[in-house]
Amino acid sequence: MKIRQGQVANRPVYVVVGISLDGGRDMLGMWAGTGGEGAKQWAGYLTTPPTSSRA
Repeated sequence: MKIRQGQVANRPVYVVVGISLDGGRDMLGMWAGTGGEGAKQWAGYLTTPPTSSRA
């Protein structure tokens, strides 16, 4: 995905989807990455609270 932060750059976008026992799917979060896929980066994504909620 192309993202503008001062200039346009290609960045990875990570989407976390949760699946309930009855098969329903919810998007739990979405982050624009910096290109690395290290353990510290994933830990940050998974421990960051969601920025929006469902009504």
